[in-house]
Amino acid sequence: MDSPTIRQLRTEWQALGTVPASRTAFHRLAACEPVVARLEVDDLGGLVTALSPSAARMSRNEAANVITTMLNSAGVDELVPRAIVQALIPGVLALSRRIDTAGGPWCDLDAFFADAISCLWEQITTWSGTMRPYAAGDLLSGVRTRLRTLQASERRHSQRRVDAPETLDLVPAGSDRTGAELLAASLIEATGHGMAVADAAVLYATRVLGMPLIEAAEVVGLSVARLRQQRRLAMAQLVA
Repeated sequence: MDSPTIRQLRTEWQALGTVPASRTAFHRLAACEPVVARLEVDDLGGLVTALSPSAARMSRNEAANVITTMLNSAGVDELVPRAIVQALIPGVLALSRRIDTAGGPWCDLDAFFADAISCLWEQITTWSGTMRPYAAGDLLSGVRTRLRTLQASERRHSQRRVDAPETLDLVPAGSDRTGAELLAASLIEATGHGMAVADAAVLYATRVLGMPLIEAAEVVGLSVARLRQQRRLAMAQLVA
C-alpha cells in the first residue's frame, strides 16, 4: 500500500537520512540514549532501517523501546522527530485498514495519509521530551483517535445537511465561512499575538474538530480537569 504522500516522504528520507546533519543528529541522540548508542549504525537513516521489521535486527519490543528513547530525546535535534515519523510509516499505513476511509472527509486514500502524517507530527511535537514506555503505540493511537474524530465530525455535518437543508436559507448573504472556520481563523491570529500554541490546540481540538474533552485529555496526556482549566483560560484570552 502506498500513496503520493508516502512516496514523497520516502524519497525525502533517502536524501535526509545519510547527510552529515543526519549523522550529527544521530550522535547527539546516542549521547543521550544508551539504547541508541549500542546500535551499530552511524546516522538516522541507518537507525530507521534498523527499526524496520524487514531488517529483522531487533524484536518488536526492542524497536518500540528505541522509539520511546527517540521521543524522550527528540529535542536534541530537529531531524529526530522526522526520523520518528519515518519509522512509524508502516503503522500509519496500517491505520487505513482500521478506519473506514470512505466514511470520512477524505476524497481518496492519499488525503487520509496526508492527514494521518500531519496528526502524527503534531503528536510527536506535543510529546517531545516525555518518557512514554509505549511511545510507538501511544503515538499511533493518538493519530487514530484524531482521525476518527475528524470522521465523526464529518458524518455529523453531513447528517445535518441531509436532515435540515432548509437551514441553508438562514445563512446571511455574503457569509461563506462556518463558525468553526471563523474560530479556527481567530486562533491562528491569536497565536500570532502571543497565545500559546498548546492553548490554541485545546480550543481547536474541542471547539473546531468537536473532540470530546476526555479524548483530548488522553491524547495530550493531561487530566480532564487540567485541560478544562487550560481551555477556559485560552477562551478568556481569545475574547479579551
